[in-house]
Amino acid sequence: MAKRRSRHIKQAYRTIRRPFEWLAIGLALWFIPRLSLKGLRRLALLIANSAYALDRGGKAIALANLRLMFGARVTPQRARIITRHAYRNMARVLVNVFWMARDTRARILDQTTFDPRVLDFLRTHRPTIAVSAHIGNWEVLTQAAYANGIAIMSVAKDIGSPQMTARLTRLRASIGHEIVPAAGALRPLMHALKHGTTIGLLIDQHTHVWQGGAWVDFFGLPAGIALAPATLSRRLGVPILFAWSRPLPDGRYRIEPGAFFQPDPEVDDQTRSQQLAHAFERVIRRHPSLWCLNYRRWRYIRPGDDPARYPFYARAARVPPHACRA
Repeated sequence: MAKRRSRHIKQAYRTIRRPFEWLAIGLALWFIPRLSLKGLRRLALLIANSAYALDRGGKAIALANLRLMFGARVTPQRARIITRHAYRNMARVLVNVFWMARDTRARILDQTTFDPRVLDFLRTHRPTIAVSAHIGNWEVLTQAAYANGIAIMSVAKDIGSPQMTARLTRLRASIGHEIVPAAGALRPLMHALKHGTTIGLLIDQHTHVWQGGAWVDFFGLPAGIALAPATLSRRLGVPILFAWSRPLPDGRYRIEPGAFFQPDPEVDDQTRSQQLAHAFERVIRRHPSLWCLNYRRWRYIRPGDDPARYPFYARAARVPPHACRA
């Protein structure tokens, strides 16, 4: 009964907030693209400082993640500085999504540069499985590749209602590259790779085993990660590129390489996925304030593990009945 009541409350809350979300997006699409870069940075700073002041839950998650990642080496003062900068980075990503909606190609080309190794790899190896994490500005990666002549397909997860997801997907695809929904994405991704189109995937969010994920070691603790890049690379003989976008002081971004993996039939999917997780970890250790720190990365406890090892927000991973039947 209590669960049913809680579900009804959540549904009512989503219904009530929906028109306000649409209003906010409409205002953002009208106002933000008109800003100068200086004005854009000021708006991002205002949003970041406001969110940092009000988001007690997010700050608690960020602190728990930093303690897990760095232990006693991160002091409370240092943790606050890193978290504040993480909020600034996330706000910068958010406003850039809307700012890039106008004159997208011109702005992408003007505001992003590539480490030559990344662009050379993408041009030499067609197709490529390009993977990244929520670090730097993850939204500009596929747009920058497409603007530089790389045929690329990316995947978008649902955000809010189906109508909201469709609106945001159109916004992200304003430069012209193809975006497919996460549900049922495997078939179009395989088709794209077989026909020479590179694919772009963000894979640092939790993926259950029954959804095609695997447990890997991430900062010394098990975390779920998608097996899809490793599986596609092995089956189709396609290389994997991990790249990420570094924010520059002048407001622009530089796409940098994290790791390159050539296809190897001797490397199983679990091992390759673990290698990707370690590659993410190396970059995040150097730049923790550029990662999405208030995400519940270790939200699920691997079956049989000691819950005391996990952050306060973690809960037991449960397999749904339909997965058991499968």
